[in-house]
Amino acid sequence: MAHMHYLIVEQKLKPPENLPEVIKELAHKHQLDLYQCRQRLIGRGLSLLTKGPREKLKNISLLLSSVNYSHWLVKPSKPGYIPHKVRNLQVTSEQIIFGCQEKNVTFPKGSIILAVFADISGTLIDKSVQQLLSNNAYRGRDAITHIEEGKLQKIILQGRPVLDLYRLNDQRQVEDAVRIFPGKFDPKGLGKRATISSKQNLLQILNLAEDYAGHFHLFSDFGLVNLPGCILLRENPDSPETLRQNLINLARYGWLMSDLLQTKKYQPNSEESPEEDLRHAVATAIAAQNPAHAAASHQDHINPLVDEIVEEITPSSKEVVTSAAHTTDAPGLPLPPPAKSSPAWSNPGFWIGTGGSLAVMVLFILFDLGDKKWFNKTAYHAFASGAIPLTISILMFWYAFYFLRMKRQIENTPTSRIRSVAMGMVEVKGRASRKFALISPMSHTPCVFYRLTKYRRESNNQWKVSSISSSDNVPFELKDDTGRVEIDPAGCRVSAGTKQEGTPGQVGLLRLKDDADDKWVEEIIVDGTLLYVLGYASTKTRSGPSLHEKKTEALRELKRNPQQMQQFDKNGDGQLDTDEWDAARAAMEENVMRDSLKDNSKRKKQEQHIVIGKKKGRPLIISETHSEDHLTALYLYYSIPLFLSAAIATGGAIYLLINYLRA
Repeated sequence: MAHMHYLIVEQKLKPPENLPEVIKELAHKHQLDLYQCRQRLIGRGLSLLTKGPREKLKNISLLLSSVNYSHWLVKPSKPGYIPHKVRNLQVTSEQIIFGCQEKNVTFPKGSIILAVFADISGTLIDKSVQQLLSNNAYRGRDAITHIEEGKLQKIILQGRPVLDLYRLNDQRQVEDAVRIFPGKFDPKGLGKRATISSKQNLLQILNLAEDYAGHFHLFSDFGLVNLPGCILLRENPDSPETLRQNLINLARYGWLMSDLLQTKKYQPNSEESPEEDLRHAVATAIAAQNPAHAAASHQDHINPLVDEIVEEITPSSKEVVTSAAHTTDAPGLPLPPPAKSSPAWSNPGFWIGTGGSLAVMVLFILFDLGDKKWFNKTAYHAFASGAIPLTISILMFWYAFYFLRMKRQIENTPTSRIRSVAMGMVEVKGRASRKFALISPMSHTPCVFYRLTKYRRESNNQWKVSSISSSDNVPFELKDDTGRVEIDPAGCRVSAGTKQEGTPGQVGLLRLKDDADDKWVEEIIVDGTLLYVLGYASTKTRSGPSLHEKKTEALRELKRNPQQMQQFDKNGDGQLDTDEWDAARAAMEENVMRDSLKDNSKRKKQEQHIVIGKKKGRPLIISETHSEDHLTALYLYYSIPLFLSAAIATGGAIYLLINYLRA
């Protein structure tokens, strides 16, 4: 352990294009876990990539330098002591003297001070995760923001705040340290800075230390990072043992930050600066819920769910390369809410389904009230003559040919770049991007499409579908490195890669109650997912007032503006006669026509005038797949069993028909 070093990296939101090859080399040549390497290199903030002897880490350091990753090779210092607990303080013009139980600790004016302002209750973790999910849901991935320092301090004060101050020498080594708890010290030494709030007094000491410091370094992300030995435990937070361990971990965090300050930072060709580790906020929140993970005090056992959640928030390397401006013209503005779905009765399928259901009900009523012998006789002859097996075989043949046509349609349609999409059947690939702030109703996941199926347990212990709802009325965009195009999912066949199941008492990550007789299944296409789309590209139907309506409105505006009407009053009598009014109307119509032609001549963005959707008699497929061959193989697998079953059913129908005719 004496020769153990840490390789701490500064994560990149926009990693290099050759990062996949670098990760493979880290896995094959340096025996690092491929999954963890990707998780620890992509994101925001600091992360421990690996640890080991310095000579071994040097080779990894060279590899990271080749792809412009800022990092530190640091030998962690064992904390020499826990910071001394402050009882009182004295402030002079030259120094701050903290009175502790063991001794007095002096911070002369102009000292190098490292401050760790932390919350040991977990409130900061919860708030950070809430902001990440809320920000991503309503502003999109491209507009994720950090928690501002002022807000961060307010959140810390709402929890269980602790302030650690470290006095460093010129080499950034710890010379002395104090720990301050709110309400556990006499605030009289603050003088005019003192307040009646114990927590505000803690903030006053933080501001005082910054004023007196020559160089001041503030770290407020304890609990948001998963650096070794620095994890905030949340199992039984009020337990004295948990509190003691968290204070020890807080001291480890402070000493590790001092190690980073005194260690050379490898920063080749990089202008990025350290940022708050928001990515690890999610990881830490999950780890804190599991005492086994939290006790491990390293990242090797963090729940794999972290990566799934982070993928919803932080785009991958390919996603960053292909991302353009956000859907809205002003990045960072909230996405508009999705339009309300049309009432069910406005859908022709509703009336077809209702009519079919009524017909079946009528048949059952007639069967129940009528002569059952007649019904049984009819059913017997229909089966004995082979009519029912023949009908079943025809249906299976139809579906088999349908899947075969779908397979050939996919194979015969060339893949187009989005910028060069032509009108008609097209096949495009790209990443899904929300146009509206669409969130799945049960798991609260930002998505471009969801399908929610609710089930009810019947008396025979079988699950029966009680309702199905989806977001097929909410369009989204598909984008690649050439542009973006709108996708209308109405009437589509969707193959979603994310499926979640829960009970009515489970909303998002919270379980409020458990009703064993109900459950839901939610299929989601998460925002940013790579999609394959086969559909019909057409020009959008123009919206807005017609040309005639524009002319009418222009004439109304003319009548409301007497000064403008005067320019058409040629004889100056204060009124427009018939000829003058005709001239005015012709002028207004000419202006409207000119403005309309000017608008039409403007080059519109592709997503503004082209939409890919479903056309009658043409398929619309939206599939979360990385391989077109995989999709065509699925349709082939569907068609082969149907052909075989249809052939068997046809043979059985012929056999029954022959026997029926002989009888």
